[in-house]
Amino acid sequence: MKAAEQLFCTRQFHEIALDEVARVADVGKGTIYLYFSDKDDLFFQTAVAGYDEMCKLLLKNAGENLTFSDTLLQACTTISGFFRRRRPLFRMILSEGARALESGGGLRERWLEHRKSMRAAVAAIIARGIESGEVRSGLPADILAEYLLGMLRTRAWELEDQPETLRSDASIVELFIHGAAGLAAPQHSPS
Repeated sequence: MKAAEQLFCTRQFHEIALDEVARVADVGKGTIYLYFSDKDDLFFQTAVAGYDEMCKLLLKNAGENLTFSDTLLQACTTISGFFRRRRPLFRMILSEGARALESGGGLRERWLEHRKSMRAAVAAIIARGIESGEVRSGLPADILAEYLLGMLRTRAWELEDQPETLRSDASIVELFIHGAAGLAAPQHSPS
């Protein structure tokens, strides 16, 4: 997987053959097929390596005695760090688009299952905020988790050119908990 990551981070998906991955890994091509069904499977498993451990860590942290906002900040930092380290791989997933996820082998379904586990872990943290009254109860925790994950995605992919202070994990948690209106100064109507 290290050899595959090295190659996937430097070239386009279609430019890499399993023969080359085997050569860089210093193993026979047959060895690759002992662990991966094909190149798509190798790519997917390389991209999500450590994902399950990250989700377990998020769930574990959801039960710790930190404040809700500190737990949420810790979760955002953990998620952001995971995706930042794998940025070239996830860029490839985006650039390959439907081809990578719609191809045979059920990669799309596997990716959606991974997404569900991360959403569930974040929802467990948000449920704590709902229980404590720090987050409104009108929306289910899993929907709020998707909103938060969407904010993290937007920050990572669309706001790269903005100052870090405007896109830090702390600013996302602040915006998520207090909303955009919570940051505005009260408006006075003219007399």
